[in-house]
Amino acid sequence: MRSENMHLRLFSFLLAALVSASAFADSMTAQLSNDNARFRYSMSGMGQSFGNLETSAGFLYTDNSTGKNSYLLDVGTFVRGESVEAPIIVSIGGRLYAGRAKTYTVYAVGLGGDVMLVPDSWGGFGLGAFFMIAPSVVAFGDSNGLIEYGATLNFEVSPQATVQLGYQKIDVDISANNVGTINIDNGGFFAVKIKF
Repeated sequence: MRSENMHLRLFSFLLAALVSASAFADSMTAQLSNDNARFRYSMSGMGQSFGNLETSAGFLYTDNSTGKNSYLLDVGTFVRGESVEAPIIVSIGGRLYAGRAKTYTVYAVGLGGDVMLVPDSWGGFGLGAFFMIAPSVVAFGDSNGLIEYGATLNFEVSPQATVQLGYQKIDVDISANNVGTINIDNGGFFAVKIKF
């Protein structure tokens, strides 16, 4: 119990440090489906020589049949690169995860990224895909690994608002009691992203 409280304090400290960082562009994403809700606050710092630095904090709650009453908190940092010649946006970075899969604790450090294809000729439409993995060597608590991936179809309603239809899958391997894989989420979603 004491080490679990220590992990939660460390996660809270990292979350507060990221949220208090100065940024030039912020956005909020609300994502819903029949059995989950996910919210993400993102900040973009500009002017780095290696690309835009993005930080984010998110919360996912799911009430599906295999991951009933599961939740994940995450904080992440990504470097985003945009090409002038090609309509592609690529982000690479990592996330710290903390939460519960059913009654089992989940702590993990994931690496991965996402890619967006947004040609001007598509009139506001875009395609995206994302992938994050945390192998057993960087998974703690009851977890023995985490994988998250999915795809989105995006439509920019205005420069400040985007709607998304997507699919995501989040699996956590649980080492305690030989439980195996718990599926936290697997299915479609609808999301709205607001920039401010």
